[in-house]
Amino acid sequence: MRMKCFNAESMPEAIRLVRGELGDNAIIISSQRGENGRGIRVTAAVEGANEPDNGVPSVDEPLDAIEAIADALDRHGTPGELAERLLRAATPLAERLLRAASALAVDAPVMTMAAALDSVFEFEPLPERDVSRPLALVGPPGSGKTVTVAKLAARAVLANRPVNVITTDTMRAGGVDQLAAFTRILDLDLQTALDADTLSDALHAAQLAQKDALTLIDTGGVNPFDQHEVRELDLLLKAIDADVVLVMPAGYDCEEAAETGRAFCRIGAHRLLVTRLDAARRLGSVLVAADSAKLKFCDLSVTPHVAEGLTAINPVSLARLLLPEIPPETSVVARFEAARL
Repeated sequence: MRMKCFNAESMPEAIRLVRGELGDNAIIISSQRGENGRGIRVTAAVEGANEPDNGVPSVDEPLDAIEAIADALDRHGTPGELAERLLRAATPLAERLLRAASALAVDAPVMTMAAALDSVFEFEPLPERDVSRPLALVGPPGSGKTVTVAKLAARAVLANRPVNVITTDTMRAGGVDQLAAFTRILDLDLQTALDADTLSDALHAAQLAQKDALTLIDTGGVNPFDQHEVRELDLLLKAIDADVVLVMPAGYDCEEAAETGRAFCRIGAHRLLVTRLDAARRLGSVLVAADSAKLKFCDLSVTPHVAEGLTAINPVSLARLLLPEIPPETSVVARFEAARL
């Protein structure tokens, strides 16, 4: 076996160096960040050229899977540190998963990416039957909270489950009217709350009226960089015992996505619901927001239509969004449909 270390600026570049030096049969056996936290250092190895054909995938195929993952993360604009962590998680799994993928006739890069995502992120779908705590949707202005509340309410109604809807979005012009239009169609009463006290009262009244109902709370859009607005939302949330979900659209700048995630995490958000996937082609900011704020992925929204397009996400379906079989320039909504299990 021949082994050699390589230094590069990114994993795709490292893979190209490995193949150029050791050939297509080389496999990466370890990776780590370079000196001073810059670049990446990989160790690769290659066996003798004449290996017996025993029906086991050749050692260049794991490298193909890692290269596909590295290219996808780069295409989605995933920052280097997070991309390297995902690749470090994927590298030792690649060959083992490739063997399983071959036996099960599944996509090896997708399964390798899914395993790496599962080792770095947490996934926790929104509850459909657990009504012990209300769901409070928070996020920046225009993130899609109101439409998401309507989608969740519609999902409950279609499943013949009781649901209460409360809005605190009383300052935005048309905020109450928009949600009221949806709740009228669903034959639901919409309650409004002006502050923490009226929200607590509305929540108490809703729970007394229907003890087994799911309660959804739509909050007003908050600028995560305005401390006054964040503090007001924090006081509102502290008045109730809610399951706080950050609603954030795809397509943000990665640094802003990270800061937005952290701002809402500090006031109680622990899940991330991603919207506007129909208008985004790069998902690096989504990964960064979840990683930076330690948010759990829950659901995705891919269309503004209330009756459809909201579904739980898991490591495999997220991997398929990142590693589509169809061309990368195709919109994420089309990739989402292909990724659904």
